[in-house]
Amino acid sequence: MSRKGTKDGVAFRWIVLSVSIALLFLIWIFRNELKDFSEYGYAGIFIVNFVSSATVFLPAPGAASVFIGGAVWNPVTVGIISGMGSAFGELFGYFVGYGGSGIFKTEKRNHKWIEYLQKNFNKSGFWTTFIFAAIPNPFFDAVGIVAGVANYPIWKFFIAIVGARILRNIMFAFTGNKIFS
Repeated sequence: MSRKGTKDGVAFRWIVLSVSIALLFLIWIFRNELKDFSEYGYAGIFIVNFVSSATVFLPAPGAASVFIGGAVWNPVTVGIISGMGSAFGELFGYFVGYGGSGIFKTEKRNHKWIEYLQKNFNKSGFWTTFIFAAIPNPFFDAVGIVAGVANYPIWKFFIAIVGARILRNIMFAFTGNKIFS
């Protein structure tokens, strides 16, 4: 995804930003209908967690589905599947940051700010992403946006989220299993 400095690169980032925002808007509009997917077993758990993580800065029921899913199905499988769904959903925040960074780089003062983010996030981005993804917090979307703005390698970002969310969600699923079983 490196189309830096060209007019095509700015256009591409506008497209990424626009599509991401449009999809986020649609997910928010249809969030109640998407909650019903949890009745479809593991596939439903994946979809609910994908949607929950894709709603940038908006509340969604992902953790609750993992907690309850762990009581109904195998907690390890629930943790893995929900962690994967959550990781894919978190890419929306990354794409919002990625799309926005090329647009804001056109101004010199913003360009220096982005260079600062790139330098510092590349030093500690993996562990920052992993730790913030592992703990339940409403501010993780900001980490994804910063990673996108900093042009942090998407594969590193994704691997950190997958690992953290699977571990976190296995713990949630086992907790639900112990409480409701």
